[in-house]
Parts: sequence; structure tokens; C-alpha cells
Amino acid sequence: MISPRSVQQVKDVVRIEEVLGEFLDLKRKGPRYLGLCPFHNEKTPSFNVSPSLGIYKCFGCGESGDAITFLQKQEHLSFAESIRWLAKRYNIELEEEEQSPEQQLEQSERESLAVVQQWAVDWSVDQLWNTEEGRTIGLAYFRERGVRDEVIRQFQLGYVPEQGAAFAKAALAHGFTMDALEKAGWIKLREDGAAWDFFQGRVTFPIHGLTGQPIAFGARTLRSDKKLPKYFNSPESVLYNKSRSLYGIAFARKAIADKGSCCLVEGYMDVISLHQAGITNAVASSGTSLTQDQVRLIKRYATAVTILYDGDPAGIKASMRGIDIILAEGLSAKVVLFPEGEDPDSFARTRSSGEVEAFIAANARDFLVFKADMLMRETGGDPVRKAAAIHELVESLALIGDHVLRSLYVKQCAAMLELAEQALVSELNKVLRRNHRKKLGGNAPLVEEVLPPAIAPPQPEVEDPGTRPQERDLMRILLNYGHEKVLVPLQYEDGSVVDAELTVGQFMFDELAKDDLGFDDQLLHAIYLDYRKRCNLGEQVTGALYANHADEAWRSVSIDLLTEKHVLSPNWRTRHRIHVAREHDQLLDSLLEGLDILKERRVDRMIGELMQQLKDCAEDDMPIILDRIRKLTAVKMDFSKRTGRVVVG
Repeated sequence: MISPRSVQQVKDVVRIEEVLGEFLDLKRKGPRYLGLCPFHNEKTPSFNVSPSLGIYKCFGCGESGDAITFLQKQEHLSFAESIRWLAKRYNIELEEEEQSPEQQLEQSERESLAVVQQWAVDWSVDQLWNTEEGRTIGLAYFRERGVRDEVIRQFQLGYVPEQGAAFAKAALAHGFTMDALEKAGWIKLREDGAAWDFFQGRVTFPIHGLTGQPIAFGARTLRSDKKLPKYFNSPESVLYNKSRSLYGIAFARKAIADKGSCCLVEGYMDVISLHQAGITNAVASSGTSLTQDQVRLIKRYATAVTILYDGDPAGIKASMRGIDIILAEGLSAKVVLFPEGEDPDSFARTRSSGEVEAFIAANARDFLVFKADMLMRETGGDPVRKAAAIHELVESLALIGDHVLRSLYVKQCAAMLELAEQALVSELNKVLRRNHRKKLGGNAPLVEEVLPPAIAPPQPEVEDPGTRPQERDLMRILLNYGHEKVLVPLQYEDGSVVDAELTVGQFMFDELAKDDLGFDDQLLHAIYLDYRKRCNLGEQVTGALYANHADEAWRSVSIDLLTEKHVLSPNWRTRHRIHVAREHDQLLDSLLEGLDILKERRVDRMIGELMQQLKDCAEDDMPIILDRIRKLTAVKMDFSKRTGRVVVG
């Protein structure tokens, strides 16, 4: 169990922009960073990261939190696993408190699998380099394939001896359980309960997560026996989801972000050979059909994908659906075909880095143009097959969200298909309408409701928010500026006025206490009382304290109040010679206005309550209630003059 002191030490050194930058392509915008949200599908960045507060907030889906929260949601880690990940990232030695047997049993399955896979990497790498069998079989295989020693080490390629249970014996002796080894995919159990190595006699390819942690393995047999599957892969687990993983992403992530594009291949050796040839933005779908989650993973770093094919027509046809997913996610797609008999691996091994890069650049064709050309060649001039090809192409065209880009493709494809542009547009509209109906649910035709001009549509009932908007605004000012100092004019009994320097928090506490006001919203009231108590005890309180609070409800509402969707550029005045007043420059005015509006709304509520009493009161009480209403209305008028609101009544 990690000690509280170590947890706080980790929190103190973490820089959120560095941690989230491991997973997202963040761009600096003034005092914050922007990127595409990993928690929902979006094309325009709405994911904001604030280094000063150590928090993130997505204005698209509402997700928010700190670096620890991000790791818990993004990587599905527990709190303790997130702390360990950050401690490793920042080279912090954690203090461990002694665990009870019950706590040891509660160690998460994910954490135990991660330990198994890391140990397995080290063990298999050691077998490759430091055993005679590993060197003569495994290492010799990689060298024959043209992989340099430094690249073998970089990708942590390894070997499992063909001894039946060499790994199982070593892992069990190290203290791992049969259950953990089986879940990690390294062993299988015979009927008598004995363990045998699943990857025996194979070279291994560790599959790494985004941060470089090994999460699974691929293993290739070196036998020529065709009855044996060429590759075995780890089973899916809490650590490894095949449809969400890309081989090589940990090594390619930075290059993909720098270039804004990703090269997508099929196999492990394709990735390794391309990286060795300098094409370091290459990843593989690891033999599986490309999935939406894999495309979205690429989308975090790139806007374009280049698919590298080995030229096999059957393979290309099978990959069409995957490319449609790329288009549907708003990425551009290009296709490169290698010469007959070549694949990315063999091509990269027999050419220089410059030749490989030049070939990809010269032969990259836009996917839709490539698809139109390929489909037309397959029709053989048959009108029926040509019509079917056009329908198939239209399905891909309909996935392009950008209307201008789609119209350009329509024009180009119509010319290639020797088809009237309007005919292609007509077919495209049918597909777009069908897709729209599916999105709405069902296949029923859209019904357009037309109301007579004299009849206004029914208006939805709007719940009276009471004073919640004003309370939230005051709490926003307190969390953002509570420690800032303002000059407040104070009037003495003799009429003289002096300026007193108070913090925003002190002034707010005094003003609310003077009228015995609190917050109706229980959550805001609790945070307000905690803030006031800490200030009265002499603590230096900032909004970051609540943005990183242990209580999720406190943390969530505080992040909402602390983050702004739009931030004025600090260069605005210099570049445009336009002065725009910032709230920070007029804190006292903002605070006074907020307090006055809150008080005005509270008076409004009191008047409403008295009006209700007036309906059922005794005749003798009526003058008293009317007098209270009159006095409160006068108070309301005074507030309205200060806030600039118009009172009708």
C-alpha cells in the first residue's frame, strides 16, 4: 500500500501537460494546451489542459480531472496503479506501507498481469541474447531477416526455448501464480494440471501500450511445418484489447504527431523493417481487420493515414472496409502498392532509407481515386458490374464529412467513371439520406412537421434555476481569484472614506455574513464553508486545491468553475491595438455585481413567498405583509439600479 506522503509527493511533481502529452497531440494556445478529446469522437479540438491548475476539461463531452483521473479513465488503471505509473515516469521512489494478507489478495488483476508481461519481456530477451539456443535459432533468424542488433533491442524482440516448459518453470520459481501466467497467455495447462509454454520454440514480438509498457505478445514459429499456425498471439485481457491496440505505437507516436500522418501496415516485421529504414511513423493492425478504436488512436496524433499494401488483390479488397472507417473518422487516406512479390518488409530491407521514403511519396494515391480506378478495372466493361461498382464507391464518398472536399471527389470520380456528375450526386444523396435516417433510428422516412403560421409551437417549460447561476458565478470568482487583493472603499461613521486592502475571499465572506447569506446549492455551500474555514486558519487557499480534491463531486464542480472555454490571447492588445478589459483587471466590480445580483434574486424570492402568503392570510395580517413587500421592492429597485437591470411592476 502506498503511503499518503508518497501520493502527495507524486502529485506535487506531476506536470499534467507532460503526462497527457504521452497520449495526446497537444498544441499550446496561450496559457493552456488544446487537443482532440480521447473520450469522444470530435474533429475540432475541445480538450483543454491547464498546467497552472493541473487539470483538464473537455468542453465537448464534459470529462474533466487531473493527471491521475486521466490515467484511470484512459488506461483503466486503479488509483494505486496510476500513482505507480506517475512515480515511474518521474523517478520517484514510493514509500510502501505494510499490507495485510487481505490487501495483498486484493491486488488488481491488471497490475499483476503488467508485472508478468514485463518480466516475460526481460526473460525472453535474455534467452535470445544469452543462451546458445536463443542465439543460434532466434537471433540468427532476425539477423537473416536483416534486422540490426540495435533495432532488435529497441523492439525488445525475444525467444522462447523449445523445451516444453522452460518459461513456466522459471516464472513459477520467480513467484508468479499459474492463474496469472495463464491469463497473460504464456502457459497452457494439460489435463493433469501440468503447465506447458504456449510460445515454445518461437521468436517473440512484445506489443507495447502507448507509454511503452508491454501488454501482450505475438510469437512466430521458426518451423517449416505448415500444420502449425505461423503466429500465436496473447489472449485478450484487462491489459490487452486487440481492437484498441496498434503494434509499434509506442515507438511511432512522436513521429506520427510530428509528421501529422501515419503509415499503416499489416505485420510485425513490416513495422520493424520500416522503422529501421527511417519510416518511424509506421504501425500495424497486427493481422486484425482495422477497427474504429484503432483509427481513433491514430487520430489523436495524425490527420492522414497512408496504407501500405503488398499488392495482393484479395488483401486489398479485404481492407476496403477498414479504409472506410478511416474516412468516417474524418482522416484522409492514401494507398501505396508495392511491386509484385514485394511487401513493406522485403522492400524496406533491400533499399536505402531514402529510396523507401521516395517510393512511398511518389506512389501514394488518394484512396477514393484508387478505389474508383480499381473497381472500374474489375468491371470489364459490363454495365451491371459497373453499376454495382458505382454504388460501392458512393458508400465511401458518403463517409466524407467535409462538403467541399466531397464535391471535389464527386467531380473527379464522375470523370473517371465516365458518368454524368449529376447522376453520381443523385446516388450520393440517396445514401446520405439513408445514413441520416439510420442515425436518427430506424429506416422510417423523415417526417417534416409544418405548423400553420398563426399557431406558435408549444414552448418547453423552463425550470426556475433560483439563485444557482449567481451562486456558481460567485464560487467561480472565489476559486479563481479568492487570494487576489483588491482595494475596497470603507466608510466610517463620520462620513470619511478610506481604501482598505482585502482579499477577494475576505470581502466576499464579510458581505455574505453581513446579510446572513449562504449558498442554496449544498455542494457549493460545502466548498464555500471549507474555503472560508481554511482562510480563517491562515492557509493559502487556491482553486487548484479543489480541482485536485479527493472527493469526485467537489473536484468535478471545481474544474467546471475554474476552466474557461475561451481565453483571450495575451498578444491581442499588442497585435490589434484593441484594449479588452479582463475580469482580473476589474475584480472588485465583478465581485460587487455578482453579490448584488445574488441579493437581488434572493429579495425576488422573498417577495414571491410574501405574495403567496398574501393569498391565504388573515385580513389583520394583510397590511403587515403588504408593508414588507413594499420595503423589499424598494430594496430590489436599489439593487436593480446598481446591476443595470430593468424592474417591471
